[in-house]
Amino acid sequence: MNKLLTRLNLLKTTTIELLTEKYNFISIVNSNIDQSDLGYFSDMGDVFSSSKAEYKGHINSYGFKLKKKRKFFDYNMNFAKAEGRFSQQGDTLKINVEINGFSNQMAPFFIMVPLFYIFFIVMALQDSFEASMIAIPFLLLHGLFMLGIPYFIMRRSVKRMKYELERDFYFMIKK
Repeated sequence: MNKLLTRLNLLKTTTIELLTEKYNFISIVNSNIDQSDLGYFSDMGDVFSSSKAEYKGHINSYGFKLKKKRKFFDYNMNFAKAEGRFSQQGDTLKINVEINGFSNQMAPFFIMVPLFYIFFIVMALQDSFEASMIAIPFLLLHGLFMLGIPYFIMRRSVKRMKYELERDFYFMIKK
């Protein structure tokens, strides 16, 4: 599954290097995130949170799991979750981060939508020839948009999460 997600640009791995100590970094990041388990329904109350933290998740001495918090009137859909591991090498902290943009909530959608379109195409083929010549191209185009738009949203959220995580980690330790 990871190979497929990597080829679809929904899973990226990157290394972030920072000039700081591991335990200093952990304490700084821990003070700038909201503690959460990142479960299935963890996004429900994000817009009503009064916290100024940009991320939610958890961090310990081995690594972290983070996700960008949703904001009120924020139209950037953030599906990506970042999972990282630390390694200290001298003065440099190396953070190996895996950013996954595929949400498990989208799996039923990507299974059911093609099944519906196959059903509708079969039904169109059973109708008259003239009607099916109009309906099938419309169904294929509509299906392409219904599957393509969520894919590109998830792909964009991976790119955005990579950029924002590198930037925010850098500025967190500079404060």
